Formats: sequence, structure tokens, C-alpha cells
Amino acid sequence: MRRPVDAARIRRFMRELGGEAERDVRLYFTGGATAVLLGWRTGTIDVDVVDVKMESETDRLFRAFPRLKDKLEINIELASPDQFIPELSG
Repeated sequence: MRRPVDAARIRRFMRELGGEAERDVRLYFTGGATAVLLGWRTGTIDVDVVDVKMESETDRLFRAFPRLKDKLEINIELASPDQFIPELSG
């Protein structure tokens, strides 16, 4: 089991992943990672990344996840918006 992920390691993950991108993309976090980055708690067990369309960058960035997981010793979980945002009626 890996140690809890703190804000410094989340930011390092962001920098390393950004280094893989060939242009600007948006990546969204949810769950404990957001609480850590906002200072509400000191650590989380994993970094939940919202699976959104990153256009041509998707494959390149997602292929970097396993390498970054090992290098930074963090768990990365993909989440879909429908897992945490209720569908609107109608």
C-alpha cells in the first residue's frame, strides 16, 4: 500500500503530466485530491482524475499515467462525471 498523497506530490504529478502535453489541455480532479489542494486535509489515498475529452492529447497523456504512478508512488483513478454529478431530470 502506498503512502498518502500530499499537495506537493499532486502538484508534481500535474507538472510531470503537463510536460507530456504538446499543447494546453484541461485536466480536472475530484475527490480527495481537491480537498488536499484546497488545504482541507493533508493527504489522500489516490488522485481522482476526471475522464474528459482531451482531444488529440488523450492517448499520450493517458499512456503517461502508469509511468507517473510508479515514479511518484501515487494511485491514479479515472473518474467519469456521471460517477459524481447526478444526471439532470428531463
